[in-house]
Amino acid sequence: MPAKTLFRILFWLLLAIILAISLMPTGDAPTVFANDKLNHGLAFFTLSLMARLLWNRSHAAVLFVLLMALGGGIELLQLAMGFGRDADWMDFAADVAAIVLGLLAGKLFWSLTRKRPATQ
Repeated sequence: MPAKTLFRILFWLLLAIILAISLMPTGDAPTVFANDKLNHGLAFFTLSLMARLLWNRSHAAVLFVLLMALGGGIELLQLAMGFGRDADWMDFAADVAAIVLGLLAGKLFWSLTRKRPATQ
């Protein structure tokens, strides 16, 4: 299996895991950090970095809007579903900040690894 295909599978799996954890009852959801905003940051930084690396020819604004819609959609679902969850717009702000950082990190990665023509 080509590495890019495996990486795409990992991206979609990670997205599904983040969505599932985000919609679990509060007490059942696993966390990495004690601070909720850091958990949001980790999740959306990782998603946006992976998205930028996978779809590096896509315009960053398209990836930004799609990932931002995911973050906002999760907050709206949490508001509608209950389970001890509520919409916290500071969570959404953490998502947006992490998306920007992840997309910038992906761009930096591509700019550093792109082969430059030899100068004579």
